[in-house]
Amino acid sequence: MRSPLFPAAAAVALSAYCQVTLADDINTSRLTLVEENHAALTVDKVSYTLDSYIIMFQQPYYILIRRDDKQPLSLEEAVPVAEQYIRPRGCTQPLKRRADLDRSNSDKTQLLIGFAC
Repeated sequence: MRSPLFPAAAAVALSAYCQVTLADDINTSRLTLVEENHAALTVDKVSYTLDSYIIMFQQPYYILIRRDDKQPLSLEEAVPVAEQYIRPRGCTQPLKRRADLDRSNSDKTQLLIGFAC
C-alpha cells in the first residue's frame, strides 16, 4: 500500500532535481543574446560552442563558451578561443579583457568571459 505522502515526496524530489539541473547553467537572463554571433569553433581538435551577450547600449561583450564534449574549461583554455571568436564579430577598436565580468557554472563546463572594445 502506498503512503498518502508518496506524491508529495515525489514532487519535492522532482522539484529539487529540477533546481539542481537548472542551476547548472549560467544565468544570462539580464543579458541580451546576439543571435547572429552564435558559432561553433574547433581549436586544437577541441570543439566549442560560443554565444555572445550584451547589455543594451553598453560596451562589454559577455562570451558564453562551452566545450562540446562537456568537459570543464579553464580560463587559460577559454580566453584565447573567446578572443578569436569575438574579434571579427563586434570589435572595431583594440580588445580589452574584462575579467571582473567573468562567471562560471558550478562544474566549470560553461564560462562567461568579459571583453570590451
